[in-house]
Amino acid sequence: MRLLVITHTFPPSRHSNAKRPHYLVKGFLDAGWHVEVFTNPLGMDDGAAESVTHSALRIFRLPDPVDRWLRKCRGNPALFRMAVFATTGLMWPDPYVWWMRRVLREVRRQPAYDRALAFVLPASVLLSGRAEGMADRSWTFDYQESVTPQQRRVLRRSPLQRALFPRTVALERTTLHKAGRVVFTANTNRQTYIREGLVPEPATAHVPYFFDAPAFASAETVRPDFEIVYFGMFDWRGARSPETFLRSLAQFLQHTPEARPHIRFRFHGTWLADHNRFIEELNLRDVVSIQPAVGYEQYLQQLKQSPILLLVVASAHNLFMPSKIVDYFGARRPILAFVPRESEMRQVLEQAGMAEFTRDEFDVTGGAAALQELWKRYRADALTCNTEKIRFWSSETQIPRYVELVSRCQGG
Repeated sequence: MRLLVITHTFPPSRHSNAKRPHYLVKGFLDAGWHVEVFTNPLGMDDGAAESVTHSALRIFRLPDPVDRWLRKCRGNPALFRMAVFATTGLMWPDPYVWWMRRVLREVRRQPAYDRALAFVLPASVLLSGRAEGMADRSWTFDYQESVTPQQRRVLRRSPLQRALFPRTVALERTTLHKAGRVVFTANTNRQTYIREGLVPEPATAHVPYFFDAPAFASAETVRPDFEIVYFGMFDWRGARSPETFLRSLAQFLQHTPEARPHIRFRFHGTWLADHNRFIEELNLRDVVSIQPAVGYEQYLQQLKQSPILLLVVASAHNLFMPSKIVDYFGARRPILAFVPRESEMRQVLEQAGMAEFTRDEFDVTGGAAALQELWKRYRADALTCNTEKIRFWSSETQIPRYVELVSRCQGG
């Protein structure tokens, strides 16, 4: 069986959305499929070699002209801001439209595929539903995130994009009604798409994010310090912010000053300058360490070495499942989580038996109490967690399900 995969990011890209395509491509290769991936160099270091190689795998890296233009503008901050506003405000359905049109042209030049798997975002991937000879019952669309339901909740700033919103809804509905399968990482998102008539329910499936079981098979020595570690970034709109955690940390230190020489919050990723005000206001400069993003292999190693992992989920993002949550499960480390009580992710943590240190989204006092309990466990050399229930979120459980779902799609 020949499988076409369309994904805007793929390892060695450091983009968080690269992990799911990576795991699934490996799963299809292990199942004996021939796989061709159409992607771009987003999030890759210049000159980086492919990190996934296999005799039955071909990877086509098609540069994105818009991304290339934006990179040239980065040297001039004012010009870069103007360029970003222009592309996001004027290009429909999003700035990846030229890249996607190029992908569709290249795909047409290849021999026919038995199945296709397309990852959303970007929304431009949905243009395959309007391209002749493309999306049909042999196609599966994988939704790591939400398109028009989220845009309905958080309106786009561009007046043009708001005016084009009905057209975006029509594009999404048309494409998904042609598809053989539409897979969602979050069941809340799946139910929203069904309720809004964007996809027929029989075509849908829920396959959550999962951790790569072989990658977490080997253990690492956990660092001896009292460290809380976070990977990724916080939301520039302010919906997913480090504020509650940092205020909890400050309150904990106020009540437990003897912990200050031992505690550290270590952040790996893109730190927003706007969040520095919390560090200054709360006098946390000596306990916060801002580090750059790390590559995939180092990320896995750091996860397993981290004493405590931080998770922040915003109610504004309840249609999403953060991919890091299942990597945290795989690392088998205690999770300090700030999650809305009604969120699907609260249910996931509870089902996995990993909700012991979970507090509400804005619960500063509860967060400080959780840190107090973690400190007590640290002093007793008992920073462990119960991981008996995490197998459901393992690649060993979910990849065979996924391969079967795609296999059963009918062409035409």
